[in-house]
Amino acid sequence: MDAVARLADNLVTGHSYKVRLQAAALLARTRDARALAALGRAAEADPEPLVRSFVVELLAKNPGGDPGGVQARAVLLRARSDESMLVRRRATAALAALDSLTASGGHRAVSLRRGPGPMAVAVGNMGDRTGLATAAFRARMRVAVISQLQREPNVRVADVSDQGLAYVVDGTIRKLELASGRDDVETTCAVELVISQPPRGLVLVASGEATVQKPKAQFRAQQRPLLEAEALEHAVKSAHENLSRFLANQ
Repeated sequence: MDAVARLADNLVTGHSYKVRLQAAALLARTRDARALAALGRAAEADPEPLVRSFVVELLAKNPGGDPGGVQARAVLLRARSDESMLVRRRATAALAALDSLTASGGHRAVSLRRGPGPMAVAVGNMGDRTGLATAAFRARMRVAVISQLQREPNVRVADVSDQGLAYVVDGTIRKLELASGRDDVETTCAVELVISQPPRGLVLVASGEATVQKPKAQFRAQQRPLLEAEALEHAVKSAHENLSRFLANQ
């Protein structure tokens, strides 16, 4: 399952409305045609009015690049009859915004790179969806992300409180598993890096996954943290490859 499909699934199955809000925001930034269908379903079927109203606002930007905004407009027209007054109001405003957008022929992303020199990129929070990662493990992930960014020739790692940031990188640990096979013990770690552009919001999700194996006969329980740390380092490096290509084009 790729990142877009995973986000679309989170938008439907997320138990917390906050998870669904994040999934919707990330989907809208992918510019993938599948995002439009997923957001359209959420605008009509999500049980939480706050989520439906948020998705309606996202649809005003015609995510997925539907020519003329036909699909997004159809959803917004139906949303004007939503049972929630909040959704109805935002649907009306979103329709006007969408009409303005399509009339102007779409929009371009605006780069926030400010002046000459390296881009200021801050590293924010590292989360955990597994319930298994300790605070020290999340801190290790943050150090790994910073280490990768410091190798970028056009990047200056800054503090999240600094002015003039070009991007902020947050992250989360999506998988942390230990499995025992016939001959080997393997640890798998998967991470996601979420790149946002203040104040405009999320622009990219970069995923990475890595597995580290050790012969079963040589494995000891106390070695598990070392295997997990090694898998984490490789997973962050894998995710950073996509982030690096993005930063190089800015």
